[in-house]
Amino acid sequence: MHKSGGVARAAGSTLLKSKEQKRDARDEALEALEQEVESLRQAVQQEHGEIAGLSASLGELFMRNSCEEYLLQLERRIQVIENRNVEVVHWRIEHAEQVRSQHQKGEFLPSPEFSAGGLGGFRFHFYPRGDVFCEEGYCSLYLHLPPDTKVSRTLFVGRARHGPSEADSLKNCGVSEMCVLSNQIDKDTGSVVIGVENLQVLSSPHVAETRTKLQLLT
Repeated sequence: MHKSGGVARAAGSTLLKSKEQKRDARDEALEALEQEVESLRQAVQQEHGEIAGLSASLGELFMRNSCEEYLLQLERRIQVIENRNVEVVHWRIEHAEQVRSQHQKGEFLPSPEFSAGGLGGFRFHFYPRGDVFCEEGYCSLYLHLPPDTKVSRTLFVGRARHGPSEADSLKNCGVSEMCVLSNQIDKDTGSVVIGVENLQVLSSPHVAETRTKLQLLT
């Protein structure tokens, strides 16, 4: 009887220890899970902080780019107004023979964009070896205009002139066989002056308006 009771007590003790071990294992697992959740929560907070910082940086960058774009537009408008009475534009190309040797027939050299007559968006396209339509040895010159614009102009390369003629984006926008380039290069400097003169804007919806009257309010 005593032996049997001892066995029962030993079995009960073992069962109790087993439950305690399981409970300890669950507690450890729960603690590990809580630690993992806390780590994830901290990581999420850190991500939110980084996203907020990135958003602030992007917002600042957007504002800076917007300001720079506005200032650039303002500068262009001021330039257009300042050049309202410009009728002659010279574009000097240095080392003209070298420039010619670096281009194939049909390849053009674009000028910087410029403003004149209260308009921006003018640009020359100069073909040192001519466009695809002209005879060998000739150069070509085109004046590209702002959209829906009509002008009167005289194009020139060196001493060669074409005009005055009315032109728009489709009609008389350039001259295919403008001249023989080698005959117009300055022998002393090796350069050639290309451009337009007597430029008059006949019609355009883009002409910059200037005020002639102000009304002050108090």
